[in-house]
Amino acid sequence: MRSEKSSENVSLNRKIIRLTVPTVLSNISVPLLGLCDSAVAGHMDGEQYLAGIAIGSVMMTTMYWLFSFLRAGTSGLTATYFGASDQKGMGDSLRRSLTLAILVGLMLMSVQTPMLSLLHMLLGPSAEVSYLSGRYFTICVLGAVPMMVLTALSGWFIGMQSTAVAMGVNIGMSVINVMATLILVYGAKMGFEGIAYGTLAAQWLILIPAVWLAVRLCKKHGIKRTADFRWISDKKAWGMMLNVNSNLFFRSACLIALSMMLFGYSARLGDVEVSSNAVINQMFLFFSYFMDGFAFTGEALVGRYKGASDLFMLRKVIKYLLGWTVGIALLFVVAYTGLLPVIVKLLSDSSAVASSVEGCRLWVSLLPLAGVAAFIFDGFYIGLTRTFPMLISTLCGVALFAVLLHYIDHTQWMLWMAFTCYLALRSTILMSLFPQTLKILQIRDSKL
Repeated sequence: MRSEKSSENVSLNRKIIRLTVPTVLSNISVPLLGLCDSAVAGHMDGEQYLAGIAIGSVMMTTMYWLFSFLRAGTSGLTATYFGASDQKGMGDSLRRSLTLAILVGLMLMSVQTPMLSLLHMLLGPSAEVSYLSGRYFTICVLGAVPMMVLTALSGWFIGMQSTAVAMGVNIGMSVINVMATLILVYGAKMGFEGIAYGTLAAQWLILIPAVWLAVRLCKKHGIKRTADFRWISDKKAWGMMLNVNSNLFFRSACLIALSMMLFGYSARLGDVEVSSNAVINQMFLFFSYFMDGFAFTGEALVGRYKGASDLFMLRKVIKYLLGWTVGIALLFVVAYTGLLPVIVKLLSDSSAVASSVEGCRLWVSLLPLAGVAAFIFDGFYIGLTRTFPMLISTLCGVALFAVLLHYIDHTQWMLWMAFTCYLALRSTILMSLFPQTLKILQIRDSKL
């Protein structure tokens, strides 16, 4: 009996790793896109080109981030249908998410001019950088439709327990982007605009294999590729999807506001502090790549077992994922505490930057512990298709961050104290609301 239980535990751990590793690798590959574009721009005649790419990339990322609900909202709902072995639900979920993605993409293309003006106003680049970043933005925004479709497909792949497919699409786009950029900039002699057109080409070209992979997955799971069009008038399904996505949309808006406050506050501290804050932020982002991997796995597995009404496995998945993420977070705490000078040396040669980061060692070490629950419980809530607590926790966290920034001394130490408090409050609220969320769903267990 013990041997059988041990075998089941090993099997679940393997399933968690099988779903998580591709997502982590995919997350790590994303910065390579920016690295290639920055490297090409950095070798052009003038630092304004690198600044143009930097600001242009921030503008595109900010705009797309606002509509990241197309991934998260799709994954939880699809995983529920997958767990229930509802082929029609899985297919209709794909159709609804793709329809919404295309509409959002077309909307972004139609409002690009006021959107560009708003982003320039918020970021405040110089006139020359403003022109270059504007050119990058107006070219890349022509890929809004494929980017939104790819975002929705990524969520559908995760919900279908196929994170490796989602990884393949992301890495494939990165490879195409690098190749297209090098060909257009150096082969076709298109200069700065060749970088933007390389990104645009990658977004459209990767759409072909991505759709093909979705069709293959539909065939594998017996999902009909032709619909009776009743999914269009299914008010209940649309209502559920829009309810989930609306909470995620406003949550993303809160996170963007937080990012802008963090960026603006940091910029006023001085050149050394700006550089050291960038180092700390990179360390936090690296940690988040791992946590997002487990959170996506949480979306897939929690949604799957919720759909299958398998409460035993649902509880077990939550328990195991909590164990994995807390363990990984503790490893990061140890690494960031004991190896901080080594890590900083890899990111900057400046002794002043190293000293500045050292002054924030306490908060750098606490960031993983403060944020671990925020990441993994986000995954649980998305899997359960209960996203309102995510919005509430983020609103409260951002409000606390804004209040602390307003009243505390304007120092780098206090900035990261405020950010750590924001993460800790988010984590606390998500954990405290979770038992009630399970109760609403009639999933009760004293251990949770």
